[in-house]
Amino acid sequence: MEKRVELSLLMDFYGPLLTEKRRDVMRLYCDEDMGLQEIADRLEISRQGVYDAVKTAAAALEHYEEVLGLADRYLRIGREIKACRELLSSVKAEPDSERALADAMRALERINGIER
Repeated sequence: MEKRVELSLLMDFYGPLLTEKRRDVMRLYCDEDMGLQEIADRLEISRQGVYDAVKTAAAALEHYEEVLGLADRYLRIGREIKACRELLSSVKAEPDSERALADAMRALERINGIER
């Protein structure tokens, strides 16, 4: 996974744990895909300050993920839900099992909704 995409995912889970300044820098860096100088100009801080904020915030986000593992859990559950959907859609339902298959598919959708 590309580093900015990975950091963006970690921001979704752990961004609120960062300071407001670091959160703002990371949003511009990850979500707006801005370069260090662009962020420095926008926030009226030095390029070095932006670099330090990105480096420190990235380390904190990676530490939170290492300890808590929420993003990895989210991705793994998503893969398993997709696999279950594919398996269920490949099953030819008999008249007496059609409802059970439909219920199982709806249950997967509810699980997916919980995780999103």
